[in-house]
Amino acid sequence: MKRSFSFPLVWLLLLASCQKQLPQLPANKNNAIDSVGAGLLKINEALILSEDSMLTDFISKSDSDFTKHKQGFWYKMNLRTNSETLKTDSKCTIDYSVYLLNNKFCKTQTNTIIIGKNQIVAGVEELLRQMHKGEKATLVLPWYLAWGMKGDGDLIPPYTSVVIYLHLRN
Repeated sequence: MKRSFSFPLVWLLLLASCQKQLPQLPANKNNAIDSVGAGLLKINEALILSEDSMLTDFISKSDSDFTKHKQGFWYKMNLRTNSETLKTDSKCTIDYSVYLLNNKFCKTQTNTIIIGKNQIVAGVEELLRQMHKGEKATLVLPWYLAWGMKGDGDLIPPYTSVVIYLHLRN
């Protein structure tokens, strides 16, 4: 009798163990932004709005040919070409000069970078993705897309928006 009772029990356990496991809720589903995080988010939003307003004024006084990029920086193309555009992992050489908004010179550099590897400030890399080889552009970058809250040593102070003259070599 034990034998006939154990066989259906084993069969039932085997069937139950072969069922697909039900999905679980994400562990962070109920995570909410705490009051400190919410406060910092509001401060950052206010800083960005203030910077955007200041750059809009700067652009309106300097040149009407600038276009605002969806990332938040302003640019204008100074020299157009019909060559190929850059793709992610493309290697390119760029020349650029950096000035403060008051036209104070900061630095000039030539770099060879790979697109998508974050080897240059975010605003420059974003525009490089749209440029063709041989083109030249002028960018007005807010501090959060340039050298950010750290700056670049003694050359570019923290929280400083900059004007960059960029040449994407052939």
